[in-house]
Amino acid sequence: MGEVERVPLKVVPIFVQPIEEEPPVEDDILVEEPFPRKRPVYVAFAAAALALGTIGVHIAAIVVASAGEFVTGTLLGYVAIGLSALAVLTAIGALVVGRLRVCAIAAGILAILANPIVLLVVLRFLSGLQTA
Repeated sequence: MGEVERVPLKVVPIFVQPIEEEPPVEDDILVEEPFPRKRPVYVAFAAAALALGTIGVHIAAIVVASAGEFVTGTLLGYVAIGLSALAVLTAIGALVVGRLRVCAIAAGILAILANPIVLLVVLRFLSGLQTA
């Protein structure tokens, strides 16, 4: 056999911690999280407030335009469209967050129905049914 070359080795101590087994969890005991996750409620309320604001601005636009201020009424109509879109987006956000989903769905439907463009399409459809 051939010669074995001797090489100095550096020995590094490794500190190993013992593995601690977790106690078995019984099925009857509910384990609670140390910090329960709180979901924000204000998102659904914001969607509902924006939907109601859309209705208010829409009514104001109709009243102002009926009084002869067509430029202001048109501007308020555009504001109502923007508020409606913002309310729908906020309602979708509330659905994603997952708190007060019924309120979020109601606010989204209300915002869609209060949108002046949707109202115009619905009124045109209904007037077509009336003439037939």
